[in-house]
Amino acid sequence: MAIQVVSEWLITSDLVSEVAFRIDTPEPDRGRWMLSYLPTNRRLTRDQALVGVRLAELLLCESICENSESDLLVARLHAEELGVELTDAMCLLALRSIEYSGDETGPLNSRVREAVR
Repeated sequence: MAIQVVSEWLITSDLVSEVAFRIDTPEPDRGRWMLSYLPTNRRLTRDQALVGVRLAELLLCESICENSESDLLVARLHAEELGVELTDAMCLLALRSIEYSGDETGPLNSRVREAVR
């Protein structure tokens, strides 16, 4: 995939608009990471931030519901590492993709509907 560690405080993707960034304000969570699609109170390690961006790529760019069970397993393992259910991650990303595009019928949204059935 096209994950890029832009600097010591930003992780981006060439494929999706989701990012991870390190908190560098003087507070107890300094040095921890946040993902653009998770609630702002969730703090992650750098490795979890990389996994979170990869999960966004999997869900937004690849049709895991149409591929093998192993793709779905990988997505579930990534979500588990972040401490969320896969369907929760899918819903959060679907809501953000609607915000970006205004399109409620996109491919992720149909995958979310299929996954929650």
